[in-house]
Amino acid sequence: TTKPMKATLPSDRLFQGETDGSSFPNGGLRVTHSAAAFTTWDRSSPPFVLNKTLYIPCAFITHFGKCIDEKTPLLRSMDAVKKEGLRLLKASGLGKDVQTIYSYLGWEQEFFVIKAEHYKARPDLVNTGRTLFGKLPTRHQQGDLNYFAPVPGNVQLLLDRVQAVMLRLGCPMAVKHNEVAPGQHEMSPVFRVANVSCDTNVLFMEVMNREAAKMGLQVLFHEKPFAGINGSGKHANWSVGTDTGLNFFYPGKTEEGAKLFVTGIACL
Repeated sequence: TTKPMKATLPSDRLFQGETDGSSFPNGGLRVTHSAAAFTTWDRSSPPFVLNKTLYIPCAFITHFGKCIDEKTPLLRSMDAVKKEGLRLLKASGLGKDVQTIYSYLGWEQEFFVIKAEHYKARPDLVNTGRTLFGKLPTRHQQGDLNYFAPVPGNVQLLLDRVQAVMLRLGCPMAVKHNEVAPGQHEMSPVFRVANVSCDTNVLFMEVMNREAAKMGLQVLFHEKPFAGINGSGKHANWSVGTDTGLNFFYPGKTEEGAKLFVTGIACL
């Protein structure tokens, strides 16, 4: 007889997964029993559901614990800042009731928005994300007219849609506006803990591309897609704070606040 079968998702699979790691980061010969790589849930970064798929932010390490991702070094650096920051507070006699320290990050994502048909007509843009040939326009960003002009209607609709999607995913966007170069724009979220902020930045770019495609548009995240005009930056506004509300990078109006600020700038 055939045994009954049903789809299951063991709860322990949410916390740790295993895959073939023999090709990470660059392949090579490895013995079978140590070729595996493991995902482990970064439980300080909230999971979310997008398009009926559960996304679980994870670190990715080898059988021997070496990192083969970009999240693990970030988490380790946050732990280092926490450890040394607590030592610093203790040595300076500040924040005696502090239990932990957080690294915060607020990113500012700049990008260009062009028509998808124009993008597809340029093999250089499609394959490299930037233009490799062509003639500079006779007029481009003189006078910075784009920065102070109204956001084009179709781009405004795109930004509004992305803002709504990101809010449903738990990432409220605080800023959306034109940038200096023609066709260049920016969106930024509310400050968050650094690892969560990095996760939502990657998510934002995925959402932006998906929503743009629905509208016949293409978003360019390359740092310099066009010659002769400004490139796109990703400003990272980083700060360090405590669970009691102290901010190492805010001078404040008290002697203690000034001391913390000077100490933080000098040491961190």
